[in-house]
Amino acid sequence: MSLRYDFSYDGGGRGKGGLGALFVNGRKVAEGRIDRTLPFVRAKAVELLRAPYASREAASREIGAALDAYYRSAYPDVARDAAKAIVQAAEQIRAIYLRNVFPSMNLTWGTHPNHVGHADQKGCFRCHDGQHVAADGRTITDDCSACHTILAQEEEAPKILADLGIGG
Repeated sequence: MSLRYDFSYDGGGRGKGGLGALFVNGRKVAEGRIDRTLPFVRAKAVELLRAPYASREAASREIGAALDAYYRSAYPDVARDAAKAIVQAAEQIRAIYLRNVFPSMNLTWGTHPNHVGHADQKGCFRCHDGQHVAADGRTITDDCSACHTILAQEEEAPKILADLGIGG
């Protein structure tokens, strides 16, 4: 499997941004805007994605406020000149959080490394390996559907991507 991320800069200086696109095996599967010309936006985004929040709803509210406060404090000229870009970045960071972080399931940003295909890490199988045995003899099942809902697998153009508006 090959993953590629392309960023097409709009040009014209700070806060002008660009379009990012994610490709899997040469097919574009997602795209969106996040202003990479904002100073340290990636580092701040990761910090906000990893931060503990009282709930997903709280995270949704607090991410934008925290990003805005960061730029107002650390880069007041950027906060003034690129306010729209900061709002757009906050929207994208919020969307990333809501797609990937589920604290009630102990699934936070960075909980798991990339387990696509389980090539580099054991992934699910670090626990779902038949070796974890309870006192009554039961083991954790290795049936993927116990924890996951498989929406598509090894399909050329999965319908679910079209339904989500991220594939064609």
